[in-house]
Amino acid sequence: MNYKPVEVIWDDAWSDSEQRDIEAIGDIVPVERRDVGYLIKSDKSQIIITSGVLTNLYEGKIFIDGVKVFPRSIVRKVRGIDGN
Repeated sequence: MNYKPVEVIWDDAWSDSEQRDIEAIGDIVPVERRDVGYLIKSDKSQIIITSGVLTNLYEGKIFIDGVKVFPRSIVRKVRGIDGN
């Protein structure tokens, strides 16, 4: 089975443990993040990517590792990556 390589662009919360003047709180903003992996699942509620796909050559079973699950509500864009 082929898994399409993709880049997921998503919004992440930003946290800071420093003491700040309450007036400077507007300087803290969410950040845009980008992750690359193989697309395992994409539906209306979530996108799942993995960093690795392994096939057991003796049994033909497929395993994945490095899984990330993104709720659709934080995903800005999913962009296919040309494998050529």
